Amino acid sequence: MLREKFRMLQKQNATLRQTLRLSSGLRQRFEVLFDASPLGLFTHDAEERIVEANLALANLLQVKRAQLIGQHIGKFIAPQDHAHFIQHLTRLRDNNKNGDSAHCTIALMTSQQTQIKVRMKSTMQTANIIHGRISPLGSTNQCLADLANCNAELQKEINEHELAAEEQSRRHQEKLAHVSRLNTMGEMAAGLAHEINQPLTAISSYVRSCLRLLEGDEKKRAQVPAILEQACNQAQRAANIIHHLRDFVSKSASHRETIELSNVVQLATTMMRTEFHANNITLNIETLADMPLITADAIQLEQVVLNLLRNASEAMNSPQCPRHNRHLNIVLDKPATTHVRISVSDTGPGIPLDDMKKILTPFFSTKTNGMGLGLAISRTIVEDHGGKLTHKPNRKGGVTFMFTLAIDGKTITHH
Repeated sequence: MLREKFRMLQKQNATLRQTLRLSSGLRQRFEVLFDASPLGLFTHDAEERIVEANLALANLLQVKRAQLIGQHIGKFIAPQDHAHFIQHLTRLRDNNKNGDSAHCTIALMTSQQTQIKVRMKSTMQTANIIHGRISPLGSTNQCLADLANCNAELQKEINEHELAAEEQSRRHQEKLAHVSRLNTMGEMAAGLAHEINQPLTAISSYVRSCLRLLEGDEKKRAQVPAILEQACNQAQRAANIIHHLRDFVSKSASHRETIELSNVVQLATTMMRTEFHANNITLNIETLADMPLITADAIQLEQVVLNLLRNASEAMNSPQCPRHNRHLNIVLDKPATTHVRISVSDTGPGIPLDDMKKILTPFFSTKTNGMGLGLAISRTIVEDHGGKLTHKPNRKGGVTFMFTLAIDGKTITHH
């Protein structure tokens, strides 16, 4: 089910990227070819309906570009010049030669019902398509001021659309990260079941002991409160594990707070403990003595650390890596005054040089059944926290992945 959802999101992501490319092409076409011109440019069909128009024309008529598309050109021509405009087009079409042009001087009507005298040049593209070029005549100072005001309003609208697109992209990224966490939990289900089973088994053992002691003399019954206390501790331990898993897989908005990075690493390694034991991996954690607190989303950072730990564990659990030489080293330090860093080093077989260049690319994976999203999502999370995710081969084999984080959680210059 999760894998199908991943594939669906992959297709959606590909569609979004294709749409973005097409949108970028259209935008470049209009902005570069049309909007860079100081002249009003438009195209109309055989029925004189506008099919394309640039911002200069929209600004001249004091309307938005969308209000021009599909409208009859006569709507924007002063009534006294309608007949003159029809004669102008009739002369052009009578020649019936593509590329021919004709000129006329007419008055246009703005949305404020003011008239602007312009010179229009019409060029026949085909029998059904005519391109128009408009340049204002007479005094231009007020016209230029009006154009500047309209440009400012339209630029504001463009900025709002860009912000909306960024917000949509952010929500899409959060959905991908959520599915990635669900997939991670699914693959780690056996180990997590073992983690939860340990306190539950201890609780069962403590309760049975209490039952036996209650059947004994007063001295034995006196031991019951202490054993029940141990049972309560184990119950709390199980509850904490379940609570943390629920937080980890929940689909909630990003929440940043002041946290200790070592706690994030501790939680991630606890979730991996069973897998490390099964793969005979020795874990070593080194932490700088005066590591500062940071502002971050703890769940997102745990997702990054957990992803790197699982990749390292899977890499070392291969025939090329002897069971006696499986070491995982995690280092927490502060490479700069504004940033902290986490490094994860393994002693696995390493990554081929060609793959090293593509390993952070979305949908690229060295695993047989990998989706290629884990590291890409991790990189996005790290960069959103003002850091950078990098990797390098180790001299004695294996790979080191490391990422920095801005202490204040803001996206500033990468270190």
